[in-house]
Amino acid sequence: MFNPFQLFDVPVQFEQDEKALKARYLALQKQLHPDNFAHKSEQEQRLAMQRATQINDAWQTLCDPVLRAQAIIDLHLPNAQQETAHDLDFLMQQMAWRERLQDIEQQGDIDNLDQLQNEVTLAKADLNTELSAQLTAQHWVMAQNLCDRLRFMQKLQQELDRVENALDDF
Repeated sequence: MFNPFQLFDVPVQFEQDEKALKARYLALQKQLHPDNFAHKSEQEQRLAMQRATQINDAWQTLCDPVLRAQAIIDLHLPNAQQETAHDLDFLMQQMAWRERLQDIEQQGDIDNLDQLQNEVTLAKADLNTELSAQLTAQHWVMAQNLCDRLRFMQKLQQELDRVENALDDF
């Protein structure tokens, strides 16, 4: 099983020191730079390239809170399935946010877009805090549920950004 924490030699925990991660990433990339393998065999070059790809994948995982949390959960619940949350309240909130965003886009209402952006940002921050607590407490199923919610929030954020860009073009 792919373990980005082990690859970067950092503790398996949600909270990570971003500067230390970046320094470790750069050190690993420097070790595997193609110039270091120019005079090596094709097999050694191929292995170095595969290792560099693993390091890039680990970097992406460790830098994204949702992917990082999912990696922790997967280490403890290898058969965990990612599903849309079945929490009726959250499903209703999702629908309300989507409808508001659709109305905002149709009306070109930048003020309400800013308000929705702020609301979503606060909701994401609350979910991240709760996710960190659930991971620390090793409540893997609840943490999985929160990851599912945050995945939705990331998609919603992308839509908010898209609408903002479209409205800025007018």
